[in-house]
Amino acid sequence: MVNTKYVNFARKNKFKATKVHHNRSDNHVVEQTNKNQNDQFIMLQKKSKLPKLHIPVNEEEEEIESLRKRYNDKISVINAIQTFKDFPLSKKTVAGLTEADFIRPTVIQRECILPALFGKDILAAAKTGSGKTLAFVIPILERLFVEKWSRLDGLGALIITPTRELAVQIYETTAQVARHHDFTVGLLIGGQNLKYERSRLHNLNIIIGTPGRLLQHMDQNPLFDTTNLKILVLDEADRCLDMGFSATMDSIIENLPDVRQTFLFSATQTNSVRDLARVKQVKPVHIAPHEHEQIATPAKLQQSYVVIDLPDKLTMLWSFLHTHPRQKIIIFFATCKQVKYFYQILKKLRPASLLLPLYGGMNQEKRNKIYTEFCNKKTNVCLLATDVASRGLDFPKVNWVVQMDCPEDTAQYIHRAGRTARLNTSGENLLVLLPHEANAMLHSLEQNRIPIKQIKIDERQLFSPLSKIQSMLAQSPDLKECAKRAFVAYIKSIALMKNKEVFQLHKINIDEFAKSLGLSITPRVRFVSRKLKKEQSQTNNNIIADYVEAKDSSSSDEDQDTDEFLQLKRSDCGSEYFASDDHKNAIHETSDSEKVTPISKKRMSKVKLVKKSLQISKKIVFDENGLPVPTDGVKSHDFYDLKEARLILEQEDANDKKRYKAIKQAKRVTRKEKERKRTSGDLGANTDDFGSESDDSVSLDWLPDPDKVYGKTNKIENDSDCEQVADNQNILHTLKRKRKLLQNTRALSLNDTEQLAMNFLK
Repeated sequence: MVNTKYVNFARKNKFKATKVHHNRSDNHVVEQTNKNQNDQFIMLQKKSKLPKLHIPVNEEEEEIESLRKRYNDKISVINAIQTFKDFPLSKKTVAGLTEADFIRPTVIQRECILPALFGKDILAAAKTGSGKTLAFVIPILERLFVEKWSRLDGLGALIITPTRELAVQIYETTAQVARHHDFTVGLLIGGQNLKYERSRLHNLNIIIGTPGRLLQHMDQNPLFDTTNLKILVLDEADRCLDMGFSATMDSIIENLPDVRQTFLFSATQTNSVRDLARVKQVKPVHIAPHEHEQIATPAKLQQSYVVIDLPDKLTMLWSFLHTHPRQKIIIFFATCKQVKYFYQILKKLRPASLLLPLYGGMNQEKRNKIYTEFCNKKTNVCLLATDVASRGLDFPKVNWVVQMDCPEDTAQYIHRAGRTARLNTSGENLLVLLPHEANAMLHSLEQNRIPIKQIKIDERQLFSPLSKIQSMLAQSPDLKECAKRAFVAYIKSIALMKNKEVFQLHKINIDEFAKSLGLSITPRVRFVSRKLKKEQSQTNNNIIADYVEAKDSSSSDEDQDTDEFLQLKRSDCGSEYFASDDHKNAIHETSDSEKVTPISKKRMSKVKLVKKSLQISKKIVFDENGLPVPTDGVKSHDFYDLKEARLILEQEDANDKKRYKAIKQAKRVTRKEKERKRTSGDLGANTDDFGSESDDSVSLDWLPDPDKVYGKTNKIENDSDCEQVADNQNILHTLKRKRKLLQNTRALSLNDTEQLAMNFLK
């Protein structure tokens, strides 16, 4: 089937021609978009093939005068209004509402449209899915129609939303209702062609956009003129005005004229006087039709919660998808990296439902495609999303909303749960809580008039995919890194939460949680130890102050003059003042030399001085013998002098070079001296018993002189030398004789050889 609602408004512009159809092969919605056309920036002034309501100029003038009289008379009873035709609306607006199947107004629409038409500022709060979009779109169209607004008049209305998907949804509704008017409507969100928007911005009468892109155009585009602005609308106003968009919204509001009509709409409206002063509302009309009802959520919304341990969440999610195969489900997580990991791992496990991810870090074109595909699907689909999909989005016929991670506060819970049970339809919401989150969160929900009941999980229907996940992570390094990032992102989100009664980081078993994600080794999270140390230090400081105050209250007036100061058990204890976790029952031990004495209120200031004087670390200097040198004047914050160290190293290096050069010179002198003595024959003083000069060198001076042995040279000076020469000559003569005999025996026969041997033996 063709989505006629989407096709009708797409045909109205020249820059986008989109056809929506079903592909028989995979039953997925496929968008075919022309290559040279912009997908988001659409203007309605272009020609349309659909017939438009044409009213003669004279009749239009008469209609405008009639509407102005009705505005001035203010004769309209809200309870008597049954259809949109009962409002003082133009024929073009009524025709657009009728064609879009908007016949009967909701409660919030009945109460908001009339005061807005009369020029009042509106501060409205209503339940999710009550139709707040038409409550400000209709007054915008009527105000510009009565003012005879055209393209030459520039920007007349500005609608600001916190998310891109909500801006697209408001744009679609405005395009449907305003199709018979001649106003130009533009959509300004991030991720689109900035140059394309910049060149056409001056022709727009109504702009729907997000704060970041609007401020970018205000800063960079000289054609963005807001001088003639008549109406400013903040949808999900509490989110637009909170700390996340605070600086951006302040800059945008400064560029807007002071005299204007301002509408603030949200399911959890802000009542802060400061916020109202920021947007410069003048005597706003407070409209909250559901304020006095017993419950703050839709009546047909069934709300339940389950308490499980953190490592069992993945098993619970996988089992839930198995037991709800033919449902349309939205599952909310705390961080984008969790959505990415769970989408990848569940997709590999192949559930029965189609999985779609939606988070802030995705490409805008992909986000639009997933948003459209989920809206067009009626059953058998599951959307894994962050809080980017929790505000204002009208997902049709959602059966289940599962909040896997505890919401930040009650307002966030209401917006998440409001994605189902919209416009008097039924739906179910499941809140997953950890054991330490349950009491504080349930108490907060009860105070805000939110009924919720507990359910228990049938353990027989639980199917753990942990073994498969571990094998997948072992085979895929990319999937393992994704699991690590998801682990760190969740731990960090818990650490940064403001409500410490609900989100208690120290009660989370991070090792078991990492194992449940398929990780064999727990990733290192550096900021966790710093966060826990900071919280522990703050707690210990509070305990010290409580102890001092208790001691002071118990001491009498007579002891106040004698109590001079507080002596701690350890002067350098810092945040480790108490060793146990049970601080309330901690006992202050004392010794003979160190005792704790109470102090008076007059001496309270000294406690702070003691804390400030605690030394976290010390600098210890050692002398040449390795003994510590007393450094009374050195403070803990002194640093090592690199320049001085570099000079010392250079000086030592120069000394080492001189010493090495001197050693080499001494060895060279010694070697030359030995050579001189060897040549002169004076070897007696430097030779040992074996004739060697040293252990390192080998000397052959002990061998006999050949000249002396053969008697050719050198004179014989004494008798000992003569005897040595004679012996050597005898030895040589014997060797020659034996050699000659050996040569003669080679020519002997066997008998002759035997006879010669017998002669030698005799």
